[in-house]
Amino acid sequence: MLTIVVKHEEPKKYDTYNDNVTKKANNDRILVELQDKILNQIANSSADILEDDELVVTLDESKSQQKQIESQTKEMESTMKAIQTVKEQFVPVATRVSRLFFVLSDLMNVDPMYQYSLKFFTMIYERALDRAEGKVEPKERAKRRDFFIKKFTSLLYKNVCRSLFEKDKLLFSFLMCMRIMDEVGTLDPIEARFLMTGATSIEMERPNPTGDNGWLSDKAWASILELSRVLPAFNGFDKDFEKYVQDWERIYNSAKPQSLKETWPGKW
Repeated sequence: MLTIVVKHEEPKKYDTYNDNVTKKANNDRILVELQDKILNQIANSSADILEDDELVVTLDESKSQQKQIESQTKEMESTMKAIQTVKEQFVPVATRVSRLFFVLSDLMNVDPMYQYSLKFFTMIYERALDRAEGKVEPKERAKRRDFFIKKFTSLLYKNVCRSLFEKDKLLFSFLMCMRIMDEVGTLDPIEARFLMTGATSIEMERPNPTGDNGWLSDKAWASILELSRVLPAFNGFDKDFEKYVQDWERIYNSAKPQSLKETWPGKW
């Protein structure tokens, strides 16, 4: 993913960089061959090595080629450093893109029909890169980087949603959100695990505030107690729940609790 964005931003330098990599490998091979040739001639020389004309010629040839290689290496270093700088600037783009690829892999667990190729994914990525032309100047690296990330995220969501059942679109956006939060360090892994698996305990430290046959099951109350104990962000939630149990019943019975206009009980 990093190679794609670097090639898009600096195509000429990228091609030169690849040529330099090939040249460097070839130069290293030539030096090794010359060293082997010299050592072989020294080992097989029957006369004084200082009087071995063939060996002297090989040494002169080696010295000449080494100077030539050193000169090429200095010329290559500037290009290598320039490409390395571009790479470092666009690492956040490549990181975001590569992480979101695994969201598509996760969708296969939802429905085996949801299978997406790397070619399809790369096509969306390249389309996002092309959209920057005419909107963000190439010299504005930081702005282009942010544009690439936002545009790719948007294009990926829209393109994938076209192939999803309506019931799975919210799940897809949630998975994307989780990956992004994990990348930027705002996802609490303990909270995420609790959300996915629920409570592990069924023991109640205090009786169910809604009674034996109330609207809240004993298992749900045990989950609230564990939630308040395990997650720092929910510290004290169990006590507030007991205090405002009737208000929480209203939220519990709501078809869309997240869109209630009334304020939630207590500090929540």
